[in-house]
Amino acid sequence: MTPTHALEASGVARWMREALWAYPAVEAVHIVALGTLFGSILIVDLRLLGLSRDVSAVRLARHALPWTVGAFVLAMITGLLMFTAHAEDFLTNGVFVLKMGLILAAGLNAGLLHTGALRTVAQWDTAALPPASVRVSAGLSIAIWIAVIACGRLLAYT
Repeated sequence: MTPTHALEASGVARWMREALWAYPAVEAVHIVALGTLFGSILIVDLRLLGLSRDVSAVRLARHALPWTVGAFVLAMITGLLMFTAHAEDFLTNGVFVLKMGLILAAGLNAGLLHTGALRTVAQWDTAALPPASVRVSAGLSIAIWIAVIACGRLLAYT
């Protein structure tokens, strides 16, 4: 038995497939988590693009971070639950593979932003326009997360 088949044969996977409301309930929580995740990221990214310059970028990011992390963890857990039900189908679906790659790209983009360009945030925290590298990263973040959401929606049709 392959690991994928073993996963699909697990009690959790069977419950996700067989319980009337399990999959729809988990999917609904997944969608709410993604909305919260994207919303918290979007607000910070819009600030990093240069909007609402009277709001401290540092304070806004600190405020949004717990929401972002919590929503990501919830989306990951619910996503894994849904994955268990149809692991083989997901792993052979190009849209799913693209979605996972985009999530990885979003993480890399955020990591590079936080370890690089945001080091100068004290110089532009309020009033000044963020550096071009910060604005590019924020725009890329928004585009990537929109693509992740689109891929997730497309999974129902592929």
